[in-house]
Amino acid sequence: MDKGLLMIHGVGCAGTVWDRVTPLFEAAGYTCTAPTLFADQRLRQRPPDTLGQLALADYIDAMAAAAEELGTQTGRPPAIIGHSMGGLIAQVLAERGLASAAVFLTPASPKQARVNDPRVLRTFWSVVRIGPKKLPGQAVKIGPKGFSWGVLNNVAKDRHGEIYASALFDSGQVYADLLDPPAIDETRVMVPTLTVGAGRDRATPIKGVRKVARKYAKAGEPGDYLEYPGNAHWILDEPGTDEVFADIITWLSRKMS
Repeated sequence: MDKGLLMIHGVGCAGTVWDRVTPLFEAAGYTCTAPTLFADQRLRQRPPDTLGQLALADYIDAMAAAAEELGTQTGRPPAIIGHSMGGLIAQVLAERGLASAAVFLTPASPKQARVNDPRVLRTFWSVVRIGPKKLPGQAVKIGPKGFSWGVLNNVAKDRHGEIYASALFDSGQVYADLLDPPAIDETRVMVPTLTVGAGRDRATPIKGVRKVARKYAKAGEPGDYLEYPGNAHWILDEPGTDEVFADIITWLSRKMS
């Protein structure tokens, strides 16, 4: 039976953020799918007006459909890994029973695990300064300064421009929804979960990720937690990434054997 892996990116990103680590999963025998959410609307420049009409629920439903399709192809629900916003989406899909295992990589928090941290505001200031009431209906993008300071702070500075050049617009409603995220009933999560935190993370700070981990430690199937003090939010492609993903693959192999 094939092992499917659905990889869900974060806000402002595309499925290509997984390019560095996809070969690692493929070498471990996974059939990887890394879609870009609403690629026809989430563009680098001049997105259509329809983008602002999308909500986080639309993003979730799109990834639920992708999980179901991958499960049909492989014969069982896929493992799911989500980064940042994608980590929150992965939590919802695990609650819905659409995963065989789930990894929440420096995830955004559900309602019950929210924390306040000024570093998040600085990272996303170009967006949140618009104000939650004015965000719906707009297409917005994280600014380069916030992205560099809060997302790429563990990446060599000479790479920041190249990485930011691939940033995409998102729906303002999605940002508003992330400020008031959905609640998740962890007792309905009946599959293995792994929450991964990064000590230098400024976009999803470690105190929030630890709270997420404590939540899933009380899940229907108690979850696991790994923390990497030297990593930050761009844990997908920064110093130490190979070690992090080797640990994730080892965990998945143990839980899905």
